Order: sequence, then structure tokens, then C-alpha cells
Amino acid sequence: MPSGFHALWSETAEQEAARHLRPRAVTPADVRRRFEIPLGPTGDIVGRFASTKGNDRQILADAEAARATFLVTEDVDDFAEVDLISLGISAVNPDLFLAERLTREAYALVIDLFVERQVAPPTTAAQFHSAVARQHPRLFAAHADLHNVGPSPSIHREPSVIFRGTRCLSCETIVAQLGELIDGLCADCRRARDRP
Repeated sequence: MPSGFHALWSETAEQEAARHLRPRAVTPADVRRRFEIPLGPTGDIVGRFASTKGNDRQILADAEAARATFLVTEDVDDFAEVDLISLGISAVNPDLFLAERLTREAYALVIDLFVERQVAPPTTAAQFHSAVARQHPRLFAAHADLHNVGPSPSIHREPSVIFRGTRCLSCETIVAQLGELIDGLCADCRRARDRP
């Protein structure tokens, strides 16, 4: 698996994501069928996750049922830290998750797939790589040297909460102390990443 991780989502997550799509956008169901990804299981929420609101309780229950380690979401702050900790799951913004977990091989493959399917206007791999920075500046930075181009300007500010939980994004160990993870990394993984 070139991505370095296995993606899975539940029917609840698929329906929730589809509600927020722009017209003519590729739906999560289309992606799932194309790559033969099975729907994840539906978990039981009865009397659980009182600190998390609404449909997000079902998302947590589904993540638990799927034995997920990370819940990748634009809305990290929708999930109560106490509920995430109870499951050993960390919630993480997609840009941060992909920057840390998407392998170079998978990143280049995804860019090539998107470029191959472009109709109008034609886009080169370098142009697409630059455009990634609009939505995912951290992901672009992680693979900045793939092509000799600069980043396109970001179109929005990063959310104030991009990680919540106690499972390290890199080594996946659970860290006992709240607040010990900075940008999702434990002290050992942060030292290893920052080592020259």
C-alpha cells in the first residue's frame, strides 16, 4: 500500500461528507467504489460520548467499531478530547495527517492521477503540486522538493485546532500526558523529525 495507511469510513461519515460537497464534485461513495473500499461498520452510541455533540457521536462510535487509530476531519474541535481519549483515537486535520503520513510515492502517484484526469485547463504535475498548497500547505511543504515550483497562496487560514487526542501521529503510541503532543507528534518523533 503506497499511502502508508489504510482509509476507511462509515455510512454516517459518507452521508455527512456528501451533504457538504460542491455541485459536480466527486462523492465519497464514488471514491469508495472506484478504489473498492468497503464501508466501515456502524458503532453503538447509546449512552456514550456525552461530551461530543450530535452526529459526531455516531462518527466516534463508527471509528471505534472500525478499530481506527485516527479520525481525519476538518472539524477536529467537534470531537471532545475526553471522548477521543476514552477510545485511544486522535482527531487530526487532513493537511496535518497527510503531511505526516502520506508517503512520497503515494503523493507523486496521486498528483499523476489527478493530472491524467484533467480535461480543461491542462495541468502539469508541477502546476498541480504547487496548487496543493492552496488547501494543504503542510502537505506541499512535506514534499516541496518534488518539483521545482513554489507554493500557490493558501486560500484559507488553518483552523485553530488541528489535532486532539493522545495517540502520536507518527509512531501511533498513546502518550500519557495531555498536551505532550505538539502538532500530533510525541517528543521522540519530534526529535527524530527535527534531527539534521
